[in-house]
Amino acid sequence: MKLFRVVFALALAGCLTAPTAHAGYSRGGSFAAPGYGARAWGMGGAAVAFGTDEGATYWNPALLSLLERGRLGFSYVDLVPDADAQQSYLAYARGLYAGPIDGPGLAYSIHSFGLIYSNLSLELSDGKKYSENSFLLGYSYSPDYFWSVGASLGLLLSTGDLGQFEARGTTFNVGFRIALLENLDFGAVGRNVFSKLMFDSGEDYALERSFTFALAYRPWDLILVEGDVVGAFGGIARLVLGGESWLFSEVLALRGGISTITTGENRSVPHFGIGLRISRIQLDYNANFDAAEAFDDTHRFSLAIRL
Repeated sequence: MKLFRVVFALALAGCLTAPTAHAGYSRGGSFAAPGYGARAWGMGGAAVAFGTDEGATYWNPALLSLLERGRLGFSYVDLVPDADAQQSYLAYARGLYAGPIDGPGLAYSIHSFGLIYSNLSLELSDGKKYSENSFLLGYSYSPDYFWSVGASLGLLLSTGDLGQFEARGTTFNVGFRIALLENLDFGAVGRNVFSKLMFDSGEDYALERSFTFALAYRPWDLILVEGDVVGAFGGIARLVLGGESWLFSEVLALRGGISTITTGENRSVPHFGIGLRISRIQLDYNANFDAAEAFDDTHRFSLAIRL
């Protein structure tokens, strides 16, 4: 089993341009690693229609408008258990100009921005190393609380001892959010709408486009349920249902979700998460219980500070 995981890690670096299974619940390829944060993944990645943390830069830049203050965050995960493959994120987001508040719970920022730096590092069994680095800059505009649009531009760079796979490139993403009702939100995001990777081998490669449509329902102030449909590869690639509940005066959060992957090896993955908020500090943990032998269970940790 351990040998299989090492071989899988080698395949991850050695088949960058081929459609294959990947821990990001896609068909794989360069820069296809999972998105930011233990909070979002505690709900299976259902963080597109509503959310008020620094991870919005990745999940849906339009959600940056819902930030009431600045946030600085860090997230870490071992992508493949028992193999030397890790991913870490550093994120910052804040509103630039607060909009007029029309009622309680309707705080928003007219202009907002976010930054995320991501590093994926992989060490192969023969000691060779491979690294992917991405820098994502997001912006959101919201003329009022009830709708916002956003976009993000990513700079991508891969380096390592596998010279033919070193590359540089860019990607562009767009997002939208609208409050359909007081407690019902719709969100949509297009990832890699425009992208280009240029390999040192002389080949060019476009990242796979994906489109996510999501509905978030908040029956009470501290309870959130969201369902997402992810389209990619000419069809539906993933279905997600996740939820979050804050307890004890917003000190403790419980999260759960289920995602069904319909590309590659069809399967369902349960997700669990827990969060602890103490003053301006928030700690989050997430576990994904993947039955696929290549992945097993993964554990993600995040730390965020409200500024």
